[in-house]
Amino acid sequence: MANRNKNIEVEIRETANQSDTLNEIEVLVKNKVIGTVRQAQDEQAMIWYKSDKEMTAKTVDEGIQMIISEYNLHDQ
Repeated sequence: MANRNKNIEVEIRETANQSDTLNEIEVLVKNKVIGTVRQAQDEQAMIWYKSDKEMTAKTVDEGIQMIISEYNLHDQ
């Protein structure tokens, strides 16, 4: 029997650390932070998962996708 797809609402919120040279975004599911993406100007994006694991990505969008993928694999 196949599982049905679940709709999960993902919220992307800019943090208070946002500036002209720093882009910092929190990814939330059900009002819980599942990860943070931070990218300084002209650098790779740093990703922090809620499990305190760190990774890098080329762009903020790629970082957001990585956080959502990690959540779908391990936390659902």
